[in-house]
Amino acid sequence: MGNTQQNNTADASLGVLDRIQPLLLLAAIAMGLLLASMVPTFASRLEPLVTVGVFLVIFLIMLGVDIKGVMHAFRDWKVTGLAMGINFIITPLLAWLLGYVFLRNESDVWAGLILYLVTPCIGWYLVFTELAKGDVELGVSLLFWNVILQILLIPVYMGSLAGTIVHVSILEMLKSVAVFLVLPLALARLGRMLLSKRSVSFRAIQEQFHLDYVKTIVLMFVIAAMFASQGGVLFRNPFIVVRMILPGLLFFSIVLAIALIAGKLFKLPYRKVALLVFTTTSRNSEASLAVAVTAFAARPLIALTVVIGPSIELVVLILILRLMLWIREKAWYAL
Repeated sequence: MGNTQQNNTADASLGVLDRIQPLLLLAAIAMGLLLASMVPTFASRLEPLVTVGVFLVIFLIMLGVDIKGVMHAFRDWKVTGLAMGINFIITPLLAWLLGYVFLRNESDVWAGLILYLVTPCIGWYLVFTELAKGDVELGVSLLFWNVILQILLIPVYMGSLAGTIVHVSILEMLKSVAVFLVLPLALARLGRMLLSKRSVSFRAIQEQFHLDYVKTIVLMFVIAAMFASQGGVLFRNPFIVVRMILPGLLFFSIVLAIALIAGKLFKLPYRKVALLVFTTTSRNSEASLAVAVTAFAARPLIALTVVIGPSIELVVLILILRLMLWIREKAWYAL
């Protein structure tokens, strides 16, 4: 009965717009490229919208981070420990290694690949976890750790890993993290405190103003503006998409295998395995994009790599979803 209630709660929290979000973001990419090809002068002036939009998206995401949920994650140390270990130890090293093997002659694309892959998702993984009938409640409790650890570790990863490839200004990196990640988090916490003092629940505000819908729409504008403003660079460097496909596919395949093997070794039930799979394979374009468009403003290929990543990821996540539903149907422990 408890699991049924949890699933019902999760179903109610994920609307139609969330479910079709991958397709909407792909449409935003297409719209941006269309603008860049048809009205290049107008498209090139949209870059400031990217900065403003990214800040707003990050703020809306941070509003949904409830520190109280951290205690639930503490109670399930197996999944929490596995998720954090894979996300913050294995994937950064894997990202650097795949870049070394496939992109060593394309330094900006390699650096962009690292920036994109070292930031675990703080949004999409809940959508796919719910669709795969995974443990959404535990997934929400992992959200806090994914947010805080990537804020702390992005400068470390980019300095130690990407710093071996391109010039990385630690000062610019810290400023970017402070403005686009720490500040939105602080404002979001302040907002939740003010709501609490007025005895207003965040869920009520979220439902009244459809904040999840607003976040998706703003993110669509951000991605469309990014591709529109940088379309000329992409058209002059079409190789960037092709070069990312193989390392991207290998990354998601390897991480998926690691998550499934870990689930077997630690005897996790299917619902937690599904969560582990999607919290480790899903990457986060919002945080990485915030850093890319500010700390690496002079290197547009890095930002474009970060934006192109989700177009590959979304297709892969849909395939992984089908695999997980098949595993669920065949009975996880029987495989």
